[in-house]
Order: sequence, then structure tokens, then C-alpha cells
Amino acid sequence: MPPMPQAPRVQSAPMPQPVQPPTQAPAQAPFAAPVQAPVSAPAYGQQPSVPQPSIPQPSAAPRNPQYAPQQPAYQASQAPQYAAPQQPAQPAPTPSFTPAASAGTPGTPGAPAIPTGMVPAAPSMPAPQQPTAVYSSRPARQLRTKRGLLKYILLGIITLGIYDLWQLSEIGESLNLMASRRDGKKTMHYCLLFFIVGPITLGIGTLVWFHRMSARVGEEQQARGMAPAVSAATFWLWGILGAFIIVGPFIYYYKLLHAMNDLSADYNVRG
Repeated sequence: MPPMPQAPRVQSAPMPQPVQPPTQAPAQAPFAAPVQAPVSAPAYGQQPSVPQPSIPQPSAAPRNPQYAPQQPAYQASQAPQYAAPQQPAQPAPTPSFTPAASAGTPGTPGAPAIPTGMVPAAPSMPAPQQPTAVYSSRPARQLRTKRGLLKYILLGIITLGIYDLWQLSEIGESLNLMASRRDGKKTMHYCLLFFIVGPITLGIGTLVWFHRMSARVGEEQQARGMAPAVSAATFWLWGILGAFIIVGPFIYYYKLLHAMNDLSADYNVRG
């Protein structure tokens, strides 16, 4: 027999499964509901367990940083420091002494009696003294006070300059006698200057001698309370620059001789 033809197999299509709608998570409530654990049957010989109720925890509310209140920062104020007032210095009390009335009379009770004539005097502060030049009460010798320009010129011409040489030497010696105790300086003798120092230095030593001598005369006048009539500037202005107008050196010698007359007169009285 011929084989029977087999019927074709029909494959069945899979059944479409129903589409489930998406489930939404339940919104979180402010307070979570208590969850109870399932109660299971206790085994034989065991004590039944009692479920413990859970305490609902409040959900933390979200904080909005934009509207967060800012608390002001307060700094503790420091207490002002007060310095203790300084007490004014009080003068030390002056010790007082109570002398006894007589040799046999007792003094104040509790205080020793001080013999008559031995009472100590309160110390007194010496008054400040102005610095003054040191002068002796008696002059060493009397100085000349009759120097004049006319005598200086005429006698100088008659003696061929010898009187002028002696006059300037006498001025240097008198100035040393008056001012050396105050300033400790010494003016060179004019004869030594004229014959030795001046020629060696080509006249420069003579200018230096007149400069220092004129300044010293003015300082001595100021120390004795007089208005200085001669100074180093007087020599340079009248004695040197004044030579261009011819009368300048005569004005200088006039001032110098009269200033020495005033100093000599003061020295003859005060020393």
C-alpha cells in the first residue's frame, strides 16, 4: 500500500500577553503608615512573638535655600578697660622740729628735747644762677683807657711806625689779661707776628691774627654785658674791603681802639 500522506503541521502563534498599565509609585505621605510584620505561626515549644509597632517618623520638609532666614551674627562686645586713676605725687613732708623752751624744761611728750642752738634749719633749694664770666674782685693792674685814632696816626708817623707796633702789642697783652680766664685762649704777641710769622706766611698770618683778635674783642664785650662793636666781620669789611675807599682801615682802627678803651675801663673796676 502506498504510504498515506501526512497532514502538514500548523504551528500555533504565541498568544499576545495583555499589556499592563504602568504603575505609579504612591506619593510619599508626610507620615509613613506603620508597617506590620506578618505573623507566623509559632513552632511547637516556642513563645509567640508579638510584633512591635513602628513609630512613624516625620518626613523632613525640603528647605528652600533662597528663603532661608539669615540669622545676624552678634559679637560679644568687649567691656571697656578702665585704667586706675593715678594719684598725684605728693611732696614729701618736711620734718619739723620743736625746740625745748629751756635747758631744764621738758619738750613735747614722746619727742626728744633738742638742745638750744642746735635746731637744724630746713634745707633750702639754691636758686638757679645764670652763667657769668669769671672775674676777680681786684684787677691785676690798671690798663690804659686813653687810646685814640689821632694819636695812633700822628705818633705812628713821627716814630716811623714804632708807636703803632707798640700799640697793637699792648692791645694783644691787655686782651689776654682780660679774656684768658674766660675763654682760655691767648693772642700772639704782635712783635712776633710782625717780624717772624708774617714774613714767613707772606702776610697770611697777619690776616689770621687780626681776624681772631677782632672776634675775641667782640666776644669779651658781649661777656661783660656790652654791645659788641668789633667782630671778625668788622675787620674784613672795613679793614680789607674798606681799603678801596681809603677811609675803611681808619674806621676799623677807630672802632678797635674805642672798644679796647671800654673793656679796659670795665676791667679796672670789676677785674
